[in-house]
Amino acid sequence: MAGADRISSLPEETKVFILSLLSFTDAVRTSVLSRSWRHLWTFLQHFNFDLDFGEGPVCSTEDLGRILSSLRGPICHFSLQCFLLAHQSSCVQHFLDLLFQKDGLGNLRVHCGGTVPQVLLPSFRLLKDLDLQWIDIILPDDFAGFEQLTSLKLHSVCISQTDMQSLIDGSKKLMSIELSFERFFTSQEDAAGEQHHSVIFNCPLLKYLRFDFGEAKVEPRIISAPCLENVYVSASADYDFTREEFARVGAAALKFMPDIAHVWHLSLNFEVLMCLSKVDVPRTLRVHFRQLQCLKLIGPMYFVDERMFQVLHCLIRSMPFLENLELQCHEPPEYVDYAHNLHRRPLNEYKKEDGYLCLDQTVRRVAISVENLRVLEDLMWMINFILLNANFLEVMKITYYNDESKVESSMLKELCAVEKASTDARVVFVNMDDVSVMANEGDEVESANG
Repeated sequence: MAGADRISSLPEETKVFILSLLSFTDAVRTSVLSRSWRHLWTFLQHFNFDLDFGEGPVCSTEDLGRILSSLRGPICHFSLQCFLLAHQSSCVQHFLDLLFQKDGLGNLRVHCGGTVPQVLLPSFRLLKDLDLQWIDIILPDDFAGFEQLTSLKLHSVCISQTDMQSLIDGSKKLMSIELSFERFFTSQEDAAGEQHHSVIFNCPLLKYLRFDFGEAKVEPRIISAPCLENVYVSASADYDFTREEFARVGAAALKFMPDIAHVWHLSLNFEVLMCLSKVDVPRTLRVHFRQLQCLKLIGPMYFVDERMFQVLHCLIRSMPFLENLELQCHEPPEYVDYAHNLHRRPLNEYKKEDGYLCLDQTVRRVAISVENLRVLEDLMWMINFILLNANFLEVMKITYYNDESKVESSMLKELCAVEKASTDARVVFVNMDDVSVMANEGDEVESANG
């Protein structure tokens, strides 16, 4: 029939699904189409709100509260990014209480800025994914855990050791955990904050763990995690840290190494390596990563010194079956005076070294990602070390973004002169803003488009 409104005649659940494909603002606007569309948006189940700058679907925390109160059905997904003023700090608790009343919440993401809110975290029955940032967390007295929780991300949170342990112990289905503590709540007996707090992982299904050593004195321990495959250990080391504080983090990280010795993928940031360099790792590391296949190093190159070389060499010696090595490096902030820490030696001082089983037999691929070639200059020590010792290396792929440093030709010339232990080794440059160039004759040329 000509002019028939076929969309309005669709089943209500189909129309709600159509609304879910729109932005929240457009979904609400459909309420003016006809009477049958007037309140359909109130049955939506997925919400993403950004209140940082008063832009987007809502302009105030008050508006968001009214929206949540108007919803008729369960809320499955809720994401909120907000910058709070002092008088708005209680609104996050109000939002969580409304979500708890609606039931059905499976994914919760709240990232705050400005005033840090303190919340009593409700016991969401169906919660599977929890992601909180810059929030002070308290668990209710009757907290029994999140039985369905599979992913937990807590970044720069404040929580008591007791609550943190209850949260982990009460979530037996956890498969992914990311923890970064700004600080722990301290008791009156520990008013000075000198106590070291332990976070114990007894997670039968855990596959991925990221732990960041920050200012809080937190020591992770893994009691049981038989499925753990991938670990990322980082340290948010403050530039004002004393040597003792760096050593404290290094000692905690060294103590943690045997707990993750069975993983197949390990990521470390350079701050962790720097902290480890303060505790004489070459003499104290007594662990072998016999299942490790991939090692990834991440961060800026402003902590490089002789002791860090010793740490890296010691770690590589402990990984006899390493196949892939990745370096993701970037420039340090301009205000960091790091030049005096860089370890620079003439190329002719790099010699082949014995005792690296992985470099003798198993390492096949090396991937290096840098912002520009000036950063790569600071990595020449690692490049030379690998090329001189990796007997079966197939390819070293160096990815960078186009810059105006004018060092490309000299860098290629320098790499062409590097002695290679493997006659099959190819060094490939990939310029992500242009086309790639070859570092040695006969190399395959790659481009940013593959």
